[in-house]
Amino acid sequence: MKRRIWELDFLRGFAIIMMVFDHLMYDLMFMPSFFSNFRTIDNSVFNFLNDIATKYWISDLRFYGHLFFITLFLVVSGISYTFSKNNLSRGLKLGIVALLINLVTIGLNYIVDGTIIIFGIIHLYAASIILIYFLRKLVKNEIALLIISLIIIGAGLPLKFYNPDYLTSFELTDLPAIIIGVRAYGADYFSIIPYTGIILLGTVIGNTFYSNKVSLIPSINMSEKNIFSIAGRKSLLIFVTHQVVLFALIFLVGYIFGYRF
Repeated sequence: MKRRIWELDFLRGFAIIMMVFDHLMYDLMFMPSFFSNFRTIDNSVFNFLNDIATKYWISDLRFYGHLFFITLFLVVSGISYTFSKNNLSRGLKLGIVALLINLVTIGLNYIVDGTIIIFGIIHLYAASIILIYFLRKLVKNEIALLIISLIIIGAGLPLKFYNPDYLTSFELTDLPAIIIGVRAYGADYFSIIPYTGIILLGTVIGNTFYSNKVSLIPSINMSEKNIFSIAGRKSLLIFVTHQVVLFALIFLVGYIFGYRF
């Protein structure tokens, strides 16, 4: 059995746990929208959690932390791309998962407004894997691919990917602009520009520094049972299920304390 590269699992897991925390803060911030009687109950603990989550969400810590952890996750995902034997098949399978997310969140949006996902991180990753697969068929030089990745990343600056122009409603004709990054929509949103560039950059790093598919820091004997490594190995499962789990926990605890839709 081939030994996993511990630092990639660890960094991916660390980034995912931070993103789960970020989404938890989002859910706590929007509790007044989830529960129709939130202000009426006026529970001091729930009010405190809502206040802390709201302050976090508008803080510089959240702004820069979100960019850092997303970048970390996508770079590691790009490195992992270079280990797969069939990226086209993997991209297509993830595309099916992404479509299921569309269907589930469209249905959920009828119950809890604002939960719809049109082009989230799973959609981005599926599309990016397929795009990079064909790009790498055409371009074999890693320096050229590095330049392309930096151009895609740089193109995100004039599009203001860090503060996108969110649409108030969605029409099917908006989809190309949403995918590219000209407009934004959805509870979870990641556009091709600049994020595909970050994943492509990760593939360059993977082919350059992980060509032998072994750890760059073998002297550290990291246990595979630590929470970050476990999360890194189960990243897709966590991504697909974590919001459902978070919603269920918040609604269950809220229901116990008298909160209702």
